[in-house]
Amino acid sequence: MVAPNHFKGIAVVIDNGIGQEEAIDKILANIRESGGHPIGLLELPADDYDLDHFARVSFFVMDWNLANRDGIPLEAGLRLPDALNQDMVQRNIAFLKRLSKSRHAPVFIFTNESPEQVLEELSTDPELHKSVEESHILVKSKTEVADKVYEVLETWANETPSVLTLKTWEKGFLRAANDLFIDLHNRAPYWPVILWQTFGDDGVPPEMEMNKLINRLVESRMAASDLNLTPFVETVKERHAANQESYNASIFKVLEGERFLRDEKLKADIFAPGDVFAFSLAEGRDVFYINIRAECDCLRGSEDMELYFLKAQVVAEPEKKIDPLYGTFTGEKDNEAIIFAMLGGKTYSVKFKDLKVKSLKALEKEKWRRVGRLLPPFITRVQQRYAAYVQRPGMPRIPSALYAAE
Repeated sequence: MVAPNHFKGIAVVIDNGIGQEEAIDKILANIRESGGHPIGLLELPADDYDLDHFARVSFFVMDWNLANRDGIPLEAGLRLPDALNQDMVQRNIAFLKRLSKSRHAPVFIFTNESPEQVLEELSTDPELHKSVEESHILVKSKTEVADKVYEVLETWANETPSVLTLKTWEKGFLRAANDLFIDLHNRAPYWPVILWQTFGDDGVPPEMEMNKLINRLVESRMAASDLNLTPFVETVKERHAANQESYNASIFKVLEGERFLRDEKLKADIFAPGDVFAFSLAEGRDVFYINIRAECDCLRGSEDMELYFLKAQVVAEPEKKIDPLYGTFTGEKDNEAIIFAMLGGKTYSVKFKDLKVKSLKALEKEKWRRVGRLLPPFITRVQQRYAAYVQRPGMPRIPSALYAAE
């Protein structure tokens, strides 16, 4: 019997055959015997049920055919009439999509149905089709899993880099967070209030500062991770060779996720260095400006608060400017900072020559719209290079007689 490693803790099992069907009862027994804690549900949670209650669930097991006849689950291979069956499939899909917004935990569909048929029905929805392709949803026959649940799960996790990374990070993060709160509670139970008052006295939103402080302190307590993704390197190389265009598009998406946060993920009334605003010209072309004002200044003030903007221009053929030895840009001038793959796969040069000062009120009046935020350390580098630019000394030219002959 394989003991849980990446999937320790609570498992939510949704199956109308619990207590009536041998296959699912074997799966539940196997989870218990391996040290897990299953919570059995005979049906999907109601549409208005708050799925945040599942926030700390390790994984989900779900049957696909949740139909009953006279209170008894349908036998393997039997389904409701087509219209009712389609309605059930759509309810399953709606639940999975709603669940993904509350908990990024893997979902294992262990079913008496044909796995191929379930995969086909899942793939009718673009979002779930992506989840199936990227192994967020695993479909297996119940008889294939029965008494080896964790063997199937752990093997799958070790073959899926995104899940392996998430589960490894979660273990380290939870240990560090627990250590932090025990430590500070033992020092003073009212420690959050003390810091909250300090943030408030400083005139900045205390909830934002508390969040940053806790993240910083947890990170400082995290031990070195034992994550090892080396076995996946060859697989990635093979994918690159098979379809370079598709692979490069994936890289651009990953790089944007690393350095840029789209506006829909930002709090509307909180501004920070790195905020990128756009306004549209008459011909429909967008012009981008990036805020470089210090964070403490951005957090204070009202509609009269001013942000400091530098223009960001698209760099043509940026790959030709990359130094292959160091992976940085060659020829980056003193009056600019280049951010590779900042937004939509495009590289931008932030120009230092002209600084625009705009109040929040003026931004709204002139219909500037925030499109997202460049994150540290990328915005930090822009600010540092700009600070060096505005303090640059004027240097005398070298006499032309000493230039190298052409």
